[in-house]
Amino acid sequence: MPPAPKSTGASAWVTRRRRNRAVYCYIYDEFTQDKRFEKDLALIENRLTDLGLAGKIVRMALFRNVQEMVRDEIRRGTQNVVAVGNDETVHKVIDVVSGSNVTLGIIPLGGPNELAKLLGVPEGVAACDTLSARIVETIDAGIVNGKRFLTSLSVANFRSELTCDGAYRITPNEPGTLEVRNLAGDRSKNERVSDPTDGRLEAILTVGVKQGIFGRRRLCESVLPLTNLAIRSEQPIAIVADGEEMTGTRFDIGIETGVIRVISGRQRKF
Repeated sequence: MPPAPKSTGASAWVTRRRRNRAVYCYIYDEFTQDKRFEKDLALIENRLTDLGLAGKIVRMALFRNVQEMVRDEIRRGTQNVVAVGNDETVHKVIDVVSGSNVTLGIIPLGGPNELAKLLGVPEGVAACDTLSARIVETIDAGIVNGKRFLTSLSVANFRSELTCDGAYRITPNEPGTLEVRNLAGDRSKNERVSDPTDGRLEAILTVGVKQGIFGRRRLCESVLPLTNLAIRSEQPIAIVADGEEMTGTRFDIGIETGVIRVISGRQRKF
Protein backbone atom coordinates (compact mmCIF):
# COMPACT_ATOMS: atom_id res chain seq x y z
CA MET A 1 0.00 0.00 0.00
CA PRO A 2 1.47 3.42 -0.91
CA PRO A 3 2.32 5.77 1.97
CA ALA A 4 -0.32 8.30 2.97
CA PRO A 5 0.21 11.80 1.59
CA LYS A 6 1.70 14.40 3.89
CA SER A 7 -0.75 16.63 5.71
CA THR A 8 -1.14 20.26 4.76
CA GLY A 9 -0.90 22.94 7.44
CA ALA A 10 -4.69 23.10 7.76
CA SER A 11 -5.18 19.33 8.11
CA ALA A 12 -2.24 19.11 10.50
CA TRP A 13 -4.03 21.70 12.65
CA VAL A 14 -7.17 19.55 12.73
CA THR A 15 -5.24 16.34 13.51
CA ARG A 16 -3.26 17.92 16.31
CA ARG A 17 -6.35 19.61 17.64
CA ARG A 18 -8.08 16.24 18.04
CA ARG A 19 -5.18 14.89 20.05
CA ASN A 20 -4.75 17.99 22.18
CA ARG A 21 -8.12 19.68 22.14
CA ALA A 22 -8.47 19.87 25.93
CA VAL A 23 -5.24 21.81 26.38
CA TYR A 24 -5.60 24.98 24.27
CA CYS A 25 -8.75 26.85 23.32
CA TYR A 26 -8.46 29.84 20.98
CA ILE A 27 -11.22 32.44 21.26
CA TYR A 28 -11.47 34.33 17.96
CA ASP A 29 -13.19 37.69 18.26
CA GLU A 30 -15.98 38.30 15.78
CA PHE A 31 -14.05 41.02 13.91
CA THR A 32 -11.25 38.57 13.02
CA GLN A 33 -13.61 36.96 10.50
CA ASP A 34 -13.04 39.99 8.27
CA LYS A 35 -11.16 39.05 5.09
CA ARG A 36 -8.27 41.36 5.94
CA PHE A 37 -7.28 38.97 8.75
CA GLU A 38 -7.37 35.76 6.67
CA LYS A 39 -3.64 35.78 5.92
CA ASP A 40 -2.71 36.59 9.53
CA LEU A 41 -4.88 33.78 10.88
CA ALA A 42 -3.45 31.27 8.41
CA LEU A 43 0.09 32.19 9.47
CA ILE A 44 -0.88 31.98 13.14
CA GLU A 45 -2.55 28.58 12.82
CA ASN A 46 0.38 27.12 10.87
CA ARG A 47 2.89 28.47 13.40
CA LEU A 48 0.89 27.08 16.33
CA THR A 49 0.84 23.69 14.63
CA ASP A 50 4.62 23.82 14.14
CA LEU A 51 5.04 24.64 17.84
CA GLY A 52 2.70 21.84 18.96
CA LEU A 53 0.18 24.34 20.33
CA ALA A 54 -2.77 23.62 18.05
CA GLY A 55 -6.13 23.46 19.78
CA LYS A 56 -9.83 24.12 19.50
CA ILE A 57 -11.06 27.30 17.82
CA VAL A 58 -14.16 28.98 19.23
CA ARG A 59 -15.50 31.96 17.30
CA MET A 60 -17.42 34.74 18.99
CA ALA A 61 -20.76 35.58 17.41
CA LEU A 62 -23.36 38.26 17.97
CA PHE A 63 -25.95 35.98 19.55
CA ARG A 64 -23.62 33.72 21.54
CA ASN A 65 -22.68 34.37 25.16
CA VAL A 66 -18.89 34.54 25.17
CA GLN A 67 -18.50 33.78 28.87
CA GLU A 68 -20.74 30.71 28.67
CA MET A 69 -18.76 29.47 25.67
CA VAL A 70 -15.51 29.76 27.61
CA ARG A 71 -17.01 28.15 30.72
CA ASP A 72 -18.12 25.19 28.62
CA GLU A 73 -14.59 24.71 27.29
CA ILE A 74 -13.11 24.92 30.80
CA ARG A 75 -15.59 22.28 31.99
CA ARG A 76 -14.39 20.07 29.13
CA GLY A 77 -10.84 20.34 30.43
CA THR A 78 -9.28 23.31 28.62
CA GLN A 79 -6.17 24.44 30.47
CA ASN A 80 -5.25 27.49 28.38
CA VAL A 81 -7.66 30.09 26.98
CA VAL A 82 -6.08 32.27 24.29
CA ALA A 83 -7.85 35.48 23.25
CA VAL A 84 -7.25 36.20 19.56
CA GLY A 85 -8.15 39.84 18.99
CA ASN A 86 -7.68 43.15 20.80
CA ASP A 87 -8.00 44.62 24.30
CA GLU A 88 -11.77 44.26 24.24
CA THR A 89 -11.44 40.56 23.40
CA VAL A 90 -9.36 40.00 26.53
CA HIS A 91 -11.78 41.95 28.71
CA LYS A 92 -14.64 39.71 27.55
CA VAL A 93 -13.02 36.58 29.02
CA ILE A 94 -11.38 38.00 32.17
CA ASP A 95 -14.25 37.19 34.53
CA VAL A 96 -14.35 33.56 33.40
CA VAL A 97 -10.64 32.75 33.70
CA SER A 98 -10.10 34.68 36.95
CA GLY A 99 -9.85 32.53 40.03
CA SER A 100 -9.46 29.31 38.04
CA ASN A 101 -6.44 27.16 37.21
CA VAL A 102 -6.75 28.19 33.56
CA THR A 103 -3.95 30.24 32.01
CA LEU A 104 -4.79 33.21 29.80
CA GLY A 105 -2.84 33.86 26.61
CA ILE A 106 -3.14 36.63 24.02
CA ILE A 107 -2.58 36.75 20.28
CA PRO A 108 -3.10 40.43 19.40
CA LEU A 109 -4.81 41.29 16.12
CA GLY A 110 -6.36 44.56 15.02
CA GLY A 111 -6.30 47.15 17.78
CA PRO A 112 -6.07 48.70 20.24
CA ASN A 113 -3.66 46.28 21.93
CA GLU A 114 -2.27 48.30 24.84
CA LEU A 115 -2.74 45.41 27.27
CA ALA A 116 -0.66 43.08 25.11
CA LYS A 117 2.07 45.73 24.91
CA LEU A 118 2.15 46.07 28.70
CA LEU A 119 2.46 42.29 28.96
CA GLY A 120 5.25 42.25 26.36
CA VAL A 121 3.27 40.22 23.81
CA PRO A 122 3.99 41.12 20.13
CA GLU A 123 1.23 41.35 17.55
CA GLY A 124 0.24 38.67 15.06
CA VAL A 125 2.16 35.48 14.38
CA ALA A 126 5.10 36.53 16.62
CA ALA A 127 2.81 36.07 19.64
CA CYS A 128 2.82 32.31 18.99
CA ASP A 129 6.46 32.10 20.10
CA THR A 130 5.57 34.03 23.25
CA LEU A 131 2.91 31.40 23.98
CA SER A 132 5.47 28.67 23.40
CA ALA A 133 8.05 30.28 25.73
CA ARG A 134 5.32 30.20 28.42
CA ILE A 135 6.43 32.82 30.91
CA VAL A 136 3.46 32.78 33.28
CA GLU A 137 2.72 35.66 35.66
CA THR A 138 0.08 35.49 38.37
CA ILE A 139 -1.50 38.93 38.56
CA ASP A 140 -4.19 40.78 40.49
CA ALA A 141 -7.55 42.02 39.27
CA GLY A 142 -9.42 45.10 40.37
CA ILE A 143 -13.09 44.76 41.21
CA VAL A 144 -15.82 47.41 41.14
CA ASN A 145 -19.32 46.62 42.40
CA GLY A 146 -18.62 42.92 41.88
CA LYS A 147 -17.24 43.24 38.35
CA ARG A 148 -13.55 42.59 37.65
CA PHE A 149 -11.28 44.90 35.69
CA LEU A 150 -7.74 44.20 34.60
CA THR A 151 -6.27 47.54 33.54
CA SER A 152 -7.93 50.58 35.13
CA LEU A 153 -11.10 52.53 35.72
CA SER A 154 -11.55 56.27 35.25
CA VAL A 155 -14.00 59.04 36.09
CA ALA A 156 -14.07 62.35 34.22
CA ASN A 157 -15.24 65.61 35.81
CA PHE A 158 -14.83 64.00 39.22
CA ARG A 159 -15.91 65.83 42.37
CA SER A 160 -17.31 63.11 44.60
CA GLU A 161 -16.30 61.84 48.03
CA LEU A 162 -13.59 59.19 48.26
CA THR A 163 -13.02 56.93 51.25
CA CYS A 164 -9.59 55.31 51.04
CA ASP A 165 -8.93 52.00 52.82
CA GLY A 166 -11.76 52.88 55.22
CA ALA A 167 -9.36 55.26 56.98
CA TYR A 168 -9.68 58.74 55.46
CA ARG A 169 -11.88 60.74 53.14
CA ILE A 170 -11.08 63.08 50.26
CA THR A 171 -13.42 65.44 48.41
CA PRO A 172 -11.85 67.57 45.65
CA ASN A 173 -12.53 71.31 45.85
CA GLU A 174 -12.53 71.55 42.06
CA PRO A 175 -13.65 69.09 39.37
CA GLY A 176 -10.86 66.80 38.24
CA THR A 177 -10.19 63.30 36.97
CA LEU A 178 -9.85 60.05 38.89
CA GLU A 179 -8.07 56.96 37.61
CA VAL A 180 -7.69 53.71 39.56
CA ARG A 181 -4.98 51.51 38.09
CA ASN A 182 -4.23 47.82 38.38
CA LEU A 183 -2.15 47.36 35.21
CA ALA A 184 -1.92 50.68 33.41
CA GLY A 185 0.36 53.60 32.61
CA ASP A 186 0.82 56.04 29.73
CA ARG A 187 4.00 54.80 28.08
CA SER A 188 4.04 57.77 25.67
CA LYS A 189 4.61 60.02 28.71
CA ASN A 190 7.18 57.63 30.22
CA GLU A 191 4.86 56.97 33.14
CA ARG A 192 5.68 54.10 35.45
CA VAL A 193 3.33 51.20 34.83
CA SER A 194 1.44 50.11 37.92
CA ASP A 195 2.48 46.68 39.18
CA PRO A 196 -0.37 44.12 38.98
CA THR A 197 1.47 41.72 41.29
CA ASP A 198 1.87 43.94 44.38
CA GLY A 199 -1.58 43.44 45.91
CA ARG A 200 -2.45 47.15 45.65
CA LEU A 201 -4.27 49.56 43.38
CA GLU A 202 -3.14 53.10 42.56
CA ALA A 203 -5.71 55.89 42.71
CA ILE A 204 -4.55 58.95 40.78
CA LEU A 205 -6.54 62.12 41.44
CA THR A 206 -5.77 65.10 39.19
CA VAL A 207 -7.32 68.53 39.80
CA GLY A 208 -6.61 72.05 38.59
CA VAL A 209 -5.30 74.37 41.31
CA LYS A 210 -5.39 78.16 40.93
CA GLN A 211 -2.05 79.89 41.41
CA GLY A 212 -0.80 83.45 41.36
CA ILE A 213 -2.64 86.75 41.13
CA PHE A 214 -4.00 85.91 37.68
CA GLY A 215 -5.57 82.69 38.91
CA ARG A 216 -3.86 80.45 36.40
CA ARG A 217 -4.52 76.78 36.89
CA ARG A 218 -1.85 74.16 37.41
CA LEU A 219 -2.65 70.47 37.37
CA CYS A 220 -1.94 68.87 40.73
CA GLU A 221 -1.71 65.07 40.86
CA SER A 222 -2.04 62.89 43.96
CA VAL A 223 -1.10 59.21 43.84
CA LEU A 224 -2.70 57.04 46.52
CA PRO A 225 -1.66 53.37 46.91
CA LEU A 226 -4.56 51.47 48.45
CA THR A 227 -6.47 48.20 48.57
CA ASN A 228 -10.03 49.49 48.65
CA LEU A 229 -11.83 52.67 47.73
CA ALA A 230 -15.41 53.85 48.10
CA ILE A 231 -16.95 56.53 45.87
CA ARG A 232 -20.12 58.26 47.02
CA SER A 233 -21.92 60.86 44.92
CA GLU A 234 -25.17 62.77 45.38
CA GLN A 235 -25.78 62.68 41.62
CA PRO A 236 -25.23 59.71 39.28
CA ILE A 237 -21.76 59.63 37.76
CA ALA A 238 -20.26 57.48 35.00
CA ILE A 239 -17.13 55.41 35.43
CA VAL A 240 -15.34 53.49 32.69
CA ALA A 241 -13.70 50.20 33.72
CA ASP A 242 -11.74 48.31 31.04
CA GLY A 243 -13.62 50.31 28.43
CA GLU A 244 -17.08 49.50 29.81
CA GLU A 245 -19.23 52.28 31.26
CA MET A 246 -21.11 51.96 34.55
CA THR A 247 -23.43 54.61 36.03
CA GLY A 248 -24.45 55.07 39.65
CA THR A 249 -24.00 56.98 42.90
CA ARG A 250 -22.11 54.30 44.89
CA PHE A 251 -19.04 52.41 43.75
CA ASP A 252 -17.03 50.04 45.95
CA ILE A 253 -13.61 49.25 44.50
CA GLY A 254 -11.20 46.61 45.73
CA ILE A 255 -8.55 44.15 44.62
CA GLU A 256 -8.37 40.37 44.27
CA THR A 257 -4.78 39.24 44.55
CA GLY A 258 -3.22 36.59 42.34
CA VAL A 259 -6.42 35.54 40.56
CA ILE A 260 -5.26 35.59 36.92
CA ARG A 261 -2.56 33.42 35.37
CA VAL A 262 -1.39 35.11 32.19
CA ILE A 263 1.36 34.38 29.66
CA SER A 264 3.66 37.39 29.25
CA GLY A 265 6.67 38.22 27.10
CA ARG A 266 10.21 39.03 28.10
CA GLN A 267 9.56 42.71 27.35
CA ARG A 268 6.70 43.14 29.83
CA LYS A 269 6.49 46.66 31.29
CA PHE A 270 5.98 45.92 35.00
